[in-house]
Amino acid sequence: MRDIQTFFSMLAAVLKRRYPMPWKTFFAALFCMFYLLSPVDLLPDIMPLLGITDDATFVFLILALIRQDLGKYRQATSLKPPKDNVIDAGDIKDHKK
Repeated sequence: MRDIQTFFSMLAAVLKRRYPMPWKTFFAALFCMFYLLSPVDLLPDIMPLLGITDDATFVFLILALIRQDLGKYRQATSLKPPKDNVIDAGDIKDHKK
């Protein structure tokens, strides 16, 4: 559930241009979508059980890439200090007078 919330948060940040688009994952997911919809497969879907394994492999690879991007997004957003906890050095100098 946490990954789903983080995914939509990352998606919103990408759309607002506050976080860079993970192009590698985007193009890999696009390729995977076309591969799943294409009638041409490495292993034909007619073959029992083997026909679905190539499709499932691509889906799991895309999910792994997305999970890596979510981790990077979490790191990027947690590194920013909160704005209200920042102390200006000028404030400290003024209080010593």
